[in-house]
Amino acid sequence: DASGAASGGVAWDGGTRGWLCTLGAAVTAWRCDSGSDSGRGMCVSCLEKARCCLHAAIGRPTSFSVTASSSSGARRRVVLRVELTTSMSSMTAQLIAADLVAEVKQSMQETSATWVSGVDALDHARRHGQTLRYLHTCYVQAAQVLPPLEAERKEGIKWLMDRLGSMCDDGVKEVQELIGEPDVNMVSVPKYYYSELRHRQKCTLPQPPKLLTHSSLLDFLGVEAVAALRSAERFRRLSSAERQTEVSSTTWEQLASSAQKVAVQVITGALVSFGEERVKATLRACRREEQAVCEQLFNQNPGNAFEELDVDGEDSDEEGDGTVCSLEAAIFVVSDCTGESADRTVQSALGQFGHCFDRSCPANITVYRFVNTNMLREIVMQAQDRGAIIVYTLVDPMTNETMVNLCKEYDVVYHDLWTPLLRKLEGYFSSNASGMPGRRQYVDERYMALVECIEFTRQLDDGVLPKKWQEADLMILGPSRSGKTPLAFFMAQRGFKVANYPLVPDEPFPEELWDFPQERIFALTIEPKKLSSIRSTRMATLQMGTKSMYAKLGKVQEEIDWCRQLYRKNPRWTVLDTSDVGIEENCARMMMKLQQDGGISSRLNNTDNPSAI
Repeated sequence: DASGAASGGVAWDGGTRGWLCTLGAAVTAWRCDSGSDSGRGMCVSCLEKARCCLHAAIGRPTSFSVTASSSSGARRRVVLRVELTTSMSSMTAQLIAADLVAEVKQSMQETSATWVSGVDALDHARRHGQTLRYLHTCYVQAAQVLPPLEAERKEGIKWLMDRLGSMCDDGVKEVQELIGEPDVNMVSVPKYYYSELRHRQKCTLPQPPKLLTHSSLLDFLGVEAVAALRSAERFRRLSSAERQTEVSSTTWEQLASSAQKVAVQVITGALVSFGEERVKATLRACRREEQAVCEQLFNQNPGNAFEELDVDGEDSDEEGDGTVCSLEAAIFVVSDCTGESADRTVQSALGQFGHCFDRSCPANITVYRFVNTNMLREIVMQAQDRGAIIVYTLVDPMTNETMVNLCKEYDVVYHDLWTPLLRKLEGYFSSNASGMPGRRQYVDERYMALVECIEFTRQLDDGVLPKKWQEADLMILGPSRSGKTPLAFFMAQRGFKVANYPLVPDEPFPEELWDFPQERIFALTIEPKKLSSIRSTRMATLQMGTKSMYAKLGKVQEEIDWCRQLYRKNPRWTVLDTSDVGIEENCARMMMKLQQDGGISSRLNNTDNPSAI
């Protein structure tokens, strides 16, 4: 009934929209005077017109059928059952996804020219490959923790995760072909950018049997889409950079295209499952958080990550202060000896939670050493006040039992690092542990070898005594303040004699450098902006002023470029990046390299395993 429909309409709230759609125009298409009284004669073309009208007006696919028909004089009443589907077609989703991709790209701030000029092309490509490996594992995990969904929607999301994983594999292969490195070097690395963006959107993936919520799943998809578009934007910026020589513009464009395809695929899948309005809102929220993450990633001072930081009017009234984490992560490490083992174990474990503790919310660790039973109650009470977790290594059975009882009394979370291991070893050796704190350090051959390595490394620090370089197990090169000395002493503590030499542009090299086995030389590189910051801090500490060219970003950039050219001329050297890689990780890589290629092992009989550092 055209008049009735025009004056009334259909109100529909599918959970994703609350539109009130008047169907007058659609009803006009339904009327057909040539049909029979039963309504079965309504022509197919008019039904299709009506369906198209509804789809255009509501933005949802529709289906309907004739349920009744009656005539009264010149009027005919045709009653149709209209069903609005809860998901849009794949084709419609792809069209909308393309529009949303264009909208997000347009609203994104452009990555600054400073970042582009300072990036190491091959290293950036390598990190991209490592991140793709990390993302693949995330997609596998996400498919295992999906929230309760209708069977069709759940299968669609699972297919999407599988498809994204395949695209990650393809991307890793692209990177491997580009940089010419074996698969073993393309390890999975949870990069700060992705993990922090997820943390801001409160969509960190849970471990089974815990499941994602519907909102956190949508947030997860939003993060993937926005982050992929940022990757594409950076690749395109690199493709147009004049100074890039290691990677061709065509390759960067290819990587950019692949990243954008990921974004389109993700948004399409999200649209089919969650609808256009919710997806739009999520993408806008993720884009805002993405900008905040970029600002923090490139520089703690807002405004230096992008050329300009104008915020859209639609976003300026949004809530949120940009903080990463509101929690105080207090950890008490308690030991009846030095506490070094417990402290190192906790620090290593925290490395798995970089999205929480790596930047603006560092874990606050307090170490209590040489603790006895009388000290425990005060420690546990302080932990209760601060909401801290207690991690302890107490080998004395009575002290251990007292700690457990006190933690239960004060409702403090605790974890015993030693007891489970000691019980396993007691069964393995068929013997009881002594229960005595600490262990005596014997001045034996191993101890003296350790002292010799440390003393040798101290004497040959900073390019001193090149005549003795041949006695070294390895050589570390790099620009000033790139981390040579800390890495050298870390290796010395693991039983290696280390020499290091500072690289200064246009300064002649000692002949002893070329006489040293080239496969045992490790060359350090670092992001120019970070090195400039380190040098500025160093000069401020020494009260040397800030006018020296030593810390100026432009000068540092030239120095790093010169070093990279030198490294390319010496392909037998192993290049290590110290920008955001810990000393332990680089140490492990050096030990593996020495063992595999140089046949050089630690001078200590039972040194740490590189994989366990």
